[in-house]
Amino acid sequence: MPEDHICPYRRHRTKDRSEKADKFRKSTRWTNKSISIRQRDKYLCQLCIRGLYNTYNLYTYKGVEVHHIIPINEDYDKRLDDDNLISLCQMHHKMA
Repeated sequence: MPEDHICPYRRHRTKDRSEKADKFRKSTRWTNKSISIRQRDKYLCQLCIRGLYNTYNLYTYKGVEVHHIIPINEDYDKRLDDDNLISLCQMHHKMA
């Protein structure tokens, strides 16, 4: 398959990511905050434990990532707000 082939079935990001948001994601503040959110959520996907959106495991704890409910590019001031952050498994994070 050629290197420049684009799969027609693959979802592509439609939103542009800002340099400011990318820089923030590499910061110590974000690393520490994401650890604290995962601890708060007991390292479990919050959608899986509620049985939402095609959940196949009730307790998904591998590969849990922290998701911004309101994206950083939409409201930069909410980037560290606990109420704007949720732990999700990789499947649900891709869906979000």
